[in-house]
Amino acid sequence: MEAGILRDQFADLRTGLFISMPIGTVLSALILAVLMLSGVGLAALLWFAAVSVINGARIGLALAQADVPDGRPVGGLKPVAARLSLYGLLALASGIAWSFLAVLSDGYTTSQSPLYLIVLAGLSAGSVTYGASYAPASINFMTLPLLVSAACVLAKGNIENYVLGFTILLFLAGMIRSSLLGQARFRETSRLKYEARAFAARMEQNSRRDPLTNLLNRYGLEQAISQLGRSDGPFVAMLIDLDGFKSVNDTYGHNIGDDLLVRVARRIENHAPPEATIARIGGDEFVLLFPASMSRHSADGLASAIIAAIADPDPVLNSVRVGASIGIYVSEKPQLTEMLLRADFALYAAKRAGRNEYCLFDVELDHGLERKQCIERDLRGAIEAGTLCSWFQPIVRLDTHAVVGFEALLRWQHPLHGAIAPPEIVTAARETGLLSLLTETVFLNCCAMIEELASKGRRDVRVAMNLSPRELEAGNVDDMILDGLQARNVPAAMLELEITEEAPMDRDRVDEKLERLADAGISIVLDDFGTGFSTLVSLKDSRIRKIKIDKDFVRDLARSVEDQALVKAVIDLGRTLGIEVMAEGVETDADRLILRSLDCTIVQGFLFSAALPMHDALAFEPRHFDDSAKASFDPAGLPSRRTGSAA
Repeated sequence: MEAGILRDQFADLRTGLFISMPIGTVLSALILAVLMLSGVGLAALLWFAAVSVINGARIGLALAQADVPDGRPVGGLKPVAARLSLYGLLALASGIAWSFLAVLSDGYTTSQSPLYLIVLAGLSAGSVTYGASYAPASINFMTLPLLVSAACVLAKGNIENYVLGFTILLFLAGMIRSSLLGQARFRETSRLKYEARAFAARMEQNSRRDPLTNLLNRYGLEQAISQLGRSDGPFVAMLIDLDGFKSVNDTYGHNIGDDLLVRVARRIENHAPPEATIARIGGDEFVLLFPASMSRHSADGLASAIIAAIADPDPVLNSVRVGASIGIYVSEKPQLTEMLLRADFALYAAKRAGRNEYCLFDVELDHGLERKQCIERDLRGAIEAGTLCSWFQPIVRLDTHAVVGFEALLRWQHPLHGAIAPPEIVTAARETGLLSLLTETVFLNCCAMIEELASKGRRDVRVAMNLSPRELEAGNVDDMILDGLQARNVPAAMLELEITEEAPMDRDRVDEKLERLADAGISIVLDDFGTGFSTLVSLKDSRIRKIKIDKDFVRDLARSVEDQALVKAVIDLGRTLGIEVMAEGVETDADRLILRSLDCTIVQGFLFSAALPMHDALAFEPRHFDDSAKASFDPAGLPSRRTGSAA
């Protein structure tokens, strides 16, 4: 910083020099002319030559430093200080030369002396003005000439000369003080500038680093990749995501979790190729990027080594095992967005395969990513055009063979990819921020179905739509539903909300909204019971009117004694609590008969009907089944699917 301040001082002197020097040259030439007219002759020429030589040396010194015009601190402290000292010595030499003006004017006794004193005072003031950054430049120049002039004036005697001599000394003292103050202010300003630069540099450095692991962050990764050339490729991008990290935070606390992240960062560094770029871009997500030619190992081998290093048991974590999944993408071009997008797609393919797995982005995944992007791109248009719509699957009573309800299910026939499954539609809507629009569309479709049923006098039939707790938690779905029912004058009792078994972050907020919807007369159904995050505690909720036994327990029910026992237990529990129980996914007559024997009377499944367009669903009449061959629940006589028996 000190070298920078000194260089700023020299740069300011140089700038001022090219303003003050022409003025000084003109004034010295004027004095030469006056001296020549006064008959001084050769002495005046020698004086003018000395002044000019010194001024030329000062200009030469200034020009020699023109390589750093903005005064940035290049080089060490000593060279800069030496140049400033030389400049100060030249200023002193110039002051000595101007002191000889007293000799040329016979101790300022000639008639031209007032002119000489005025010029000298002006030059002194100018040196302070244009040399304020470096006090010795002005003090060295003006001190000796002004002291000599004051001495000459005082030597003349009489009161006027005493006053004039005293005035010159006061002027000198004021100029010296101004020089010192100017230098102090200039140095302070320069110091603040360099401190600001240093602070900005630290902030820039910190903005690129993850403060916990000291790896690059997302911004730092972008900057690092921008420095790579295409000729260095191909490049390998590995997206590393920890498995089981949330359990570490939940079990041991965030401090232990942070310590683990630091250890993981060091393990990745230890296995990374030389000069690889490593970054932490998320809570437990890391990126490893390097040219393929720099690694001694293949991408597969390196990924396996990193996974093994991360999965190595940590003595601090006794009850939690942490692993890693890695998505790998090899690219010819160092483009961060493209690389992370494809590595992320490969990462989730690895996670679907299980823990401690890696996956290389290949042609098959490329087709999958293209499909995903296409679906996300076309989703809004499909919703707005109505090509994404709701079909309705009938819900039937086994004892009366009557349709007692319909479930709204998403249907979308994509022009390129054909039929898109509802879970894929919901995922795309969530990724693109269209989930609320999709939910509103399904709700309006349900309202249209309810209006048709009500107009036909079928007010005992309910229409169900699926809703996740995350949707209730994040948006104002409750307001949309209640306002929509009121605006269309749709009976709330004919609407059912099937709440899927996801774990909301803010259960109190979800419960508050469910309370509003239930109080309005809407039936709340616990969907997919037996899976997900719900427990038997859910059945204590007085708002739950119905539970749907998940299809995984119903499919091939006739072949599994364990599933029959579980279904029987849920039915009996529901009857005890006054909660209606229905089964979904009924596909065979054998399963239908078993459900009847278990006293489950409300069912849904392909055995009765697939989902139908609204017009066909309204006209649907369930077929009657032959119940003469009754099935009975006999656990002792059934094979167990879970034990691998086949019948």
